[in-house]
Amino acid sequence: MNPEKFIQNIIDQIKEAQIKLGYAKETVRLYYPAESLCRWMGLQVMGAQALARFLSDAPAFADTVLGKLEFAAHKGRIEVRIPPEGAQYVRQQAPEPEFLKDLIGFFGRHPHCSLEDICKIFAKYSPDYVCEKMPEGADFDYVLYFPDGNVDAYYYCVKEEMGHTIYHRFVKEDYQAFLA
Repeated sequence: MNPEKFIQNIIDQIKEAQIKLGYAKETVRLYYPAESLCRWMGLQVMGAQALARFLSDAPAFADTVLGKLEFAAHKGRIEVRIPPEGAQYVRQQAPEPEFLKDLIGFFGRHPHCSLEDICKIFAKYSPDYVCEKMPEGADFDYVLYFPDGNVDAYYYCVKEEMGHTIYHRFVKEDYQAFLA
């Protein structure tokens, strides 16, 4: 099991939400597909109920930088409850990634942006980014990422629909499973 990777992902998700919506010192709830968590935490695949019990009993989550994490199973997903101190920790201690801040700000100001516009943001941070067309029938049109993960380790899947452009970000393992 890799609790550090999981905690870092929680921090990243909270930071993304804080950049988009602002900060509130309140309990944060995040939802992860059980299969996804097992995959990228290096755990044997188990159902949501078993995984929630396993994580609840894991000492690594009883006292984290975010406080005590609580877990519950809901329809194949794991609900992670982060106490208000965790949201405050992210606000005060986790740096705002400039790339993510730029990307979110751009999408907020330009909901009708083009792929070319998005590529310019990636290129601003590294000329070595990748932009690939998704396979026919995929839920998204393109994926963009930095292969070395130095600027940002996530895979950004982009879709243009009904005059709006949206993105969803995946950890590498989930992106790869998404394509399988």
